[in-house]
Amino acid sequence: MSGSASPTRSSSPEALRFFALVFGAFLGLCILKWGNPVILDGQIPMPRDAAEWLQQPWPSRLASPFLMVLAVVGVMTSKPMASLRGRHFPALLLLLPAIWMAWQSLAAGRSVDPVLTGLTLPQLAGCLACYGLGFLVLGPALRSGWLWVGIIAGFGLCLNKAAQQHLFELRQDYQVLLEGQSTGWTNFTAASLAEMKANLLIIQTNGVDIANPAILDKMRRARVNGTMVYPNALAGLILLLLPASLAVLATVSATLKASVRRLVVGSFGILGLLALYWTGSKAGWLVAIGVGAVALLLRPGSVRHKAALVALLLAGGLGLFGLRFAGYFAKGATSAVARADYWKAAVQNTREHPLWGSGPGTFQRPYARLKAPESEMARLVHNDFLEQASDSGLPGFALYTAWIGGLLWTLGRRITASQTLGSPLSKESPADALNPNASGWKSWPEADRRRLEVAVFMGLLGWFTHGLAEFGLYIPASAWTAFTLAGALLSGVMPRR
Repeated sequence: MSGSASPTRSSSPEALRFFALVFGAFLGLCILKWGNPVILDGQIPMPRDAAEWLQQPWPSRLASPFLMVLAVVGVMTSKPMASLRGRHFPALLLLLPAIWMAWQSLAAGRSVDPVLTGLTLPQLAGCLACYGLGFLVLGPALRSGWLWVGIIAGFGLCLNKAAQQHLFELRQDYQVLLEGQSTGWTNFTAASLAEMKANLLIIQTNGVDIANPAILDKMRRARVNGTMVYPNALAGLILLLLPASLAVLATVSATLKASVRRLVVGSFGILGLLALYWTGSKAGWLVAIGVGAVALLLRPGSVRHKAALVALLLAGGLGLFGLRFAGYFAKGATSAVARADYWKAAVQNTREHPLWGSGPGTFQRPYARLKAPESEMARLVHNDFLEQASDSGLPGFALYTAWIGGLLWTLGRRITASQTLGSPLSKESPADALNPNASGWKSWPEADRRRLEVAVFMGLLGWFTHGLAEFGLYIPASAWTAFTLAGALLSGVMPRR
């Protein structure tokens, strides 16, 4: 498998390292502040003071200008077209997303809700921009550590927030609501009551204000969401970033004592797995089992030994899954039933508008008309692929599916071949490998680079698979990070001519 593209002699290694550091910090900021779907932008107020800027999420309309400026700086810094010389050019994997984005723009002209589409298009364009920056600029940074400083910092703070929610905040909020209900809400100000009613924490039944039973149930179960919009979105982020974060931490802590290194990597891994468990995400759990099985199959060793490990993982993981969610299935698997209704409506809307769909980000409009009477309202399909079909017709669905399918196939084929056949990571000269200034990037040991590439691929495989049951494509925090990593990894596995 080929190694990462090197910066050209016309590029400044110091400038590229600094850009990678800044862009990683931007992605970390996305994780902390832009973890909501872009179509909810109108419901997220602009922070009014320093405390709110620090503690509250930010409107998604602030994210695109940041990304636009960084994209221009990245292209000017790296002279990306020069870096493609002498490399195989994955034309289809670059043309498909461009055509897909063009189709989204055409479908937007026929949108049933231009406001929702106006919020969605910058998000989708941001995915394309991050993918392009990853491929053209950040390939070398993926394996150098510079890109990961901000990403892991933001991800770690998100996991820490999830732990605080599970251990303290949600339980305290639960008690506060129960006490407020028992005292007739006399312990709240009028402004607080109005805000809680607007957020549906308090509803009225038979003329009496009561704590929303659905909210109380969620608080009682202490399902965490960290800085993301809701627990399943956090599960998707963990699937995406936990494998690579552990690989990076294992590499950068290599100079520490073995006991300290195990403490650093082990603590982060345990926190990530606990947060995944605390999300209560059924899809996240199942996808994690599947990705873990793939990772075991990529390990060196005999086929019989790996098959035994996979069987043990599946038996243990699925057995614990059944025990963990036995109550959920006894109640009729309500969220699975709800998703089936979303998907049915998406298919019906696609049949009614097979060419253009109803417009990017507009699923809630046809769903309000097509949903079953007993179903709760939904704003997104909870399936990124079906969302494409509903929003931009069969062409949008086909283009997105072909792009993502081709991307995962290409990455998986080359990484699998490298792991199985032991092919060299790159065709760098010995001088480049020994002299970090030859390419401008300090090279990691080959084993560490292999481990990171596999980990990034596992994260991407998990995140895109999770997209079959969620809407991560419409959340800047997860989507922009995923497409940046996808482009950077693709850049690294493309061989030289």
